[in-house]
Amino acid sequence: MNRYEKLAWWNLIVITFTIIITTAAIAIEFHIRGYSTLGIYFLAPLILLQYNRYLFNKPQSAGGVVSDERDSFIVQRATSFAYKSFWFVFLTSSIAVHIFKGWGRGSVPSGILPLMAIGGALFMKIMCSVSILVQYGRGGKGEKS
Repeated sequence: MNRYEKLAWWNLIVITFTIIITTAAIAIEFHIRGYSTLGIYFLAPLILLQYNRYLFNKPQSAGGVVSDERDSFIVQRATSFAYKSFWFVFLTSSIAVHIFKGWGRGSVPSGILPLMAIGGALFMKIMCSVSILVQYGRGGKGEKS
């Protein structure tokens, strides 16, 4: 398993862990108080995603390389796919909100805007990581059952 596969798995593990503890914290607080204000503080594990550049950075052997042209091409295609899928989901969800809520009635609360940015960034990171893992082929390597 090369560096980009390890980073993709690391990203998915950290994001899944963050979603689980944030959802649990919001559910528990909502059950106790009837509303939730502490959920945003449970996004702190996402700070671990900032240390990606230091993780898995060394070659596995003395004369090994960190990445080659194929790895760069896979990461480039994964980033392109994540970008395209983000804009597709963003535009369709924006149109769906207006269709279901009604055109021109009210506005987006200012507290939601930073959460939309965080959600968009997490969506892109998830799509990029999944795309990297799919391109490297997480399935069987030609074995016959």
